[in-house]
Amino acid sequence: MIVAQYTHAAPMAGLPIHDRKQDTKRPLIGSSSPEIDMTDIPPPAHCLPQFSMQQVKKVAQQVARNIVSDQITLAAAGCAFYATLSLFPAMSTLISLYGLLFDPQTVEPQLVVLRNLLPPSAYDMIGDRIHLLVAESHSSLTLNLIISTTIATWSASAATRSLIMAMNVAYNTPETRSFLRFQAMGMGLTFCSICGGILTLALMVALPFLLDYLPQRLSLAPPPGSVELLVHMGGPLLMLLFVLSLCSLLYRFGPNRPHTYWRCILPGSVGATLLWLLSSAGFSYYVSHIAGYSATYGPLGAFIAIMMWFYVSAYVVLLGAELNAGLEIEMKLRCAPEKTMEGWTKHQSL
Repeated sequence: MIVAQYTHAAPMAGLPIHDRKQDTKRPLIGSSSPEIDMTDIPPPAHCLPQFSMQQVKKVAQQVARNIVSDQITLAAAGCAFYATLSLFPAMSTLISLYGLLFDPQTVEPQLVVLRNLLPPSAYDMIGDRIHLLVAESHSSLTLNLIISTTIATWSASAATRSLIMAMNVAYNTPETRSFLRFQAMGMGLTFCSICGGILTLALMVALPFLLDYLPQRLSLAPPPGSVELLVHMGGPLLMLLFVLSLCSLLYRFGPNRPHTYWRCILPGSVGATLLWLLSSAGFSYYVSHIAGYSATYGPLGAFIAIMMWFYVSAYVVLLGAELNAGLEIEMKLRCAPEKTMEGWTKHQSL
């Protein structure tokens, strides 16, 4: 007989195990018990514990086991499929909203930051599509534009919804939110992503002007070549900040578990962002110099390349979720070292 329990250890870090109250035991997340309520599980304590090297090693080993045992490979493949379908609606929505505030012609020059991160055929395909979008006339905010943008955002949210479900796989928790709440979560995160993309593009366009205006305004004399260096490095840094923000939002609101503190999801967000940068550059080099997608798949080579790039990106995001899930559950179980974790959201005693 398996008895499942969930221990909230943070408030009782100094108490012996035999002195803890029985009300800290909770039903197993994901079981069929009618008493399950995800909102009943308390978040981590305000004062984060100090981890020893043994605990860090324990989390790393559990992450490695979950990578092998969990279905994150299948989940990443599903995310890549839906992301490929959502790519063009998302670009259409972004250009339409960007054109309401700024000149759409300023979008194309900013694509250079993606040149070394995307496969060449995928980069050319996205560049051609954006060229067509910015060449179209952009009217003011009208009812037709609102309706078309809403439909495009709904289509683009398919990728976000698949990522939310993949987050539940990484956190080993079932999806118990209502249909409307789940759809609203997907739409909200998608809209936030598009708005973040618009803001990032606007900052990338305005960065050279800001770096030229501020020294004059403040009567400063920057070192020779420093402005050019900041302009050259500003675009990639803004893009990385955008990716870091997206990962943090996804880890914070995506999984069906109580909202944790922002600092608890920072390790996975930073790790996923840096690993995404390295894996994207490596995959771009692989497609450019080793793999012959165009020769193998013909005219579909660009779509296959972008789908594989989405697969690598989704897999990296799920690795960050696995890391955050392990750290969160380790903070809750640190007072019970005799217990063996089986998955992130539960531990069992036989």
